[in-house]
Amino acid sequence: RLNRHTTISLGLSPKRLPAGSSASDLKLGASMTVRGVYSSGKAAQNPGGFSEANWFRSEGISGKLTSVQVSELQPAPAYYSPRHYLYRFRLHALGLLEKSFAPQTSELSSSAGEFQLSSDGIMQALLMGHTGGMTAYTTKALSEAGAYHLLCVSGMHLMFFLLPFRKLSSWASMSFKGQRRLLSAVVFFPVLLSGFGHGISRASLLFLLASLDSRVKRRGDKINSLALAGSVLLLLQPFAIRQNGFWMSFLAAGSLKLMSPQAKSKLINDLISSLGVFLILMPLTAKQQQGANLLAPFANIVLIPLATYLTVVGFLILFLNLLFPFLSQQISVLAKLLTHSVLEIWLKLVSVIANCRKTFLCLPQLIYAAIAILWALVLIFLFRSGYFKVALISLLILLFIPFLPMARQDDQKRLDIVFLDVGQGDATLILLPQGQTILIDGGDSGMGYQRILPALRSLGRDHVDLALVTHGHADHAAGILELMTLGRVDCLLLPHLLPSPGSTNEDFVPLAEDNPFDQNNFEWLVCIQDMAAEAEIPVKRVMSGDQITIGEVRFSFIAPDKADLARAEEANNSSLVFYLAYHKHSVLFTADMTEETEERLVREAGLQPADYLHVAHHGSKLTSGEKFLEQLKPLWAVISVGENNLHNHPHPDTLDRLRERNIRTVRLDETSAFFLRLFEADSRIVIWQ
Repeated sequence: RLNRHTTISLGLSPKRLPAGSSASDLKLGASMTVRGVYSSGKAAQNPGGFSEANWFRSEGISGKLTSVQVSELQPAPAYYSPRHYLYRFRLHALGLLEKSFAPQTSELSSSAGEFQLSSDGIMQALLMGHTGGMTAYTTKALSEAGAYHLLCVSGMHLMFFLLPFRKLSSWASMSFKGQRRLLSAVVFFPVLLSGFGHGISRASLLFLLASLDSRVKRRGDKINSLALAGSVLLLLQPFAIRQNGFWMSFLAAGSLKLMSPQAKSKLINDLISSLGVFLILMPLTAKQQQGANLLAPFANIVLIPLATYLTVVGFLILFLNLLFPFLSQQISVLAKLLTHSVLEIWLKLVSVIANCRKTFLCLPQLIYAAIAILWALVLIFLFRSGYFKVALISLLILLFIPFLPMARQDDQKRLDIVFLDVGQGDATLILLPQGQTILIDGGDSGMGYQRILPALRSLGRDHVDLALVTHGHADHAAGILELMTLGRVDCLLLPHLLPSPGSTNEDFVPLAEDNPFDQNNFEWLVCIQDMAAEAEIPVKRVMSGDQITIGEVRFSFIAPDKADLARAEEANNSSLVFYLAYHKHSVLFTADMTEETEERLVREAGLQPADYLHVAHHGSKLTSGEKFLEQLKPLWAVISVGENNLHNHPHPDTLDRLRERNIRTVRLDETSAFFLRLFEADSRIVIWQ
């Protein structure tokens, strides 16, 4: 924080600290003198994507520094010691939970384990709101199932935490005042464990206000108490008013206080309350996820009781560890005995809901559904009020609306190719006029969950009909694996390298003993192949000479051939190189094509002119040579590359060769995602903003 109005975000490597300083000096209250490159937050780079600028605004951050160098580091003053002790206690509690609830040793590799459902980190998340220990798939599955709120430590967790103390005070026959004093003394323990999150802080303040009401012998209004708690939190953290988490916490609490279902069945009351909170919070959650799972409120009726049990047991195990540290092994056995089966059931149910595509509505679909419901309510009101003519005209207009898009023939025959910004990787969406969706590569880990799926949903689509993996490198394959974990891929297209179950060896290229294209060196393709077999996803393998036609779109593969696969240098030799043809337009996708493959294509005159070129290997120096460009004659070149990447892509020589031939170039590190829109007669490039 430079002054009361300016806050800077920076990324700091502990290895680059000045002499005489150590990473242990980086504590709350320490002061640094730094220098770096200042920039403001970036806007969303893809449809439906995360906006760094909006996040900075919600946190009160003015900008960020990159390439940070620390010239001076002064340790925190002594009066910060109490806060350091509290922080160390929180870390100690986290370590105890990690030790007590450590999962069984997995046979999967660390990279594959990120895409599996696991109990690792769940208890730490339920009790402390610490989600860093969960696998990527578990985190995303909880969000998709509408159960992520259970990890945001809130009033429910406070109620679970105070339950044993209430029982203890009743068993000890404590007076009402004594009970209140005991509960008021321990109420801040879960607040400390969670790091003072919005939900638990709000619940603790409400509890203390209720205690104060009993002392002054006056019952306070629930909504006024909620408003007072919110005002106190905003005084401590004013920028919280811009954060979705703050509003979701208080809206949910206010909704539950206002709604008091009077049904005789507790199950029906819980269902009504859950549905009410779900509908109230839907605009916020739908904006975050680009849609909503309509099964979520019903599933929470089962998930919440299971989470209640796990939270109560978790607090019990934590207290046992704090009181009897010498019995840690026995306590760990007890923890697994009490939670293992319940955790499995809870996670399996979360996974089933997360993979249920039929109940998930994308954001455009939710908007249309909301408009339809609103229109239906208006029609009902008009009929009941006696305005029959107005109601009839409104009904005819409503019935006529679905036929309006049919008048726009251009949109019906438009093919959209969306080049997504996934950093140093490749991911391209192809939206066919008939409604099918094709994905070419999926970027590195995290890109499937964080960029491709939100982009799909913002465009009104929630799955991929065909995913094409050009080769087995993580920056092309990992994102597709993430989509597969959520059941969002219907069919796969892979390089023709690895035998599929039940196939004969004659269908595949013979592998030499020193050939790198075996299962040990094809980690990502092996993971994809195994997951496809488990999920019964059809897999087709292609190589040079194969063609695939979907509607009016034709894919013609020109690499790899047997000569490409026989080379033993690197996995890039397996890269699928193909033309996409639509009417008179053509696009050449080259993945990470190597110099040898490019030279073979030039030598064999296997190249046909293309209007658009997806530049090979992120614009590396050894590809897109002069002879290659001379035969291809592209008008436009697209380079998928990450900003400030370690490989210094695209290479200046490659850019010079493109510039010399007047090939207009679009770089994803300089622009956001963009649409290549192909019509029957012409084409357009539209930069997404």
